[in-house]
Amino acid sequence: MSDPGLDVLSTYANERGATCPITLVVSGNIVTGHVVGKDSFEADTSRMVDVAQEQAGAEDGAVEAFSGMMSSMLDAVAEAEDDTFLHVSVQEVMTGAEAIHLGGSVFRFRASEIEGYTIGTVETTQG
Repeated sequence: MSDPGLDVLSTYANERGATCPITLVVSGNIVTGHVVGKDSFEADTSRMVDVAQEQAGAEDGAVEAFSGMMSSMLDAVAEAEDDTFLHVSVQEVMTGAEAIHLGGSVFRFRASEIEGYTIGTVETTQG
């Protein structure tokens, strides 16, 4: 990983299941949430596929094909080097114009694209 601090946070999340509140700057946007392990990303992605299958019904071939594709993707994720990505349960993304509440969806960020970070989360307020 390009930053030793992010490397430690990612390692603890992946190997010990430890989470840490974090705020990132990615492509000029502020992203706030908690560092989590790769297992959380895989579980969250699998859960989203299951929900899509339930909503579409068992007869939907496109959803079944998507499920197979996601399975292959998660196999590739499991084989990827742990120090390339940081997994974050994202609560909120703040752009220049608005705050988007995501409620804990787990994102996979390429560590080299993180422009900055601080420990802790931030919240937007109306006003």
